[in-house]
Amino acid sequence: MKKELFIEAIEALKQQCELDDEVSKHLGKVFPNAFEANLRPQNHFLQNALLKVLQTETNDLESVCGASWIEYFCWELNFGTKNYRLKVYSRGREIPMSTAAELYDFLNNR
Repeated sequence: MKKELFIEAIEALKQQCELDDEVSKHLGKVFPNAFEANLRPQNHFLQNALLKVLQTETNDLESVCGASWIEYFCWELNFGTKNYRLKVYSRGREIPMSTAAELYDFLNNR
């Protein structure tokens, strides 16, 4: 998989998550007694399929602490925005993961 396509796919996941958050916030105003997380559109089928394709194409099939590196980047690091405080280490050295490009480089150089 080429780097540009990988970055584009990760960015699409991020944009969809941000849109889903916005939708649930607006629905939360209409339904104030509902929990916003329960009002999110159910896009997990497509998200999971795209994640599986990305994991397969980058050989990110090993689970580390219950998640692949791609899943960790997306869900734990919030697409890299939390990398400043949630540092990633491999073989004793810090691995930058604040962008999809850095994740791609890590996955292809390990």
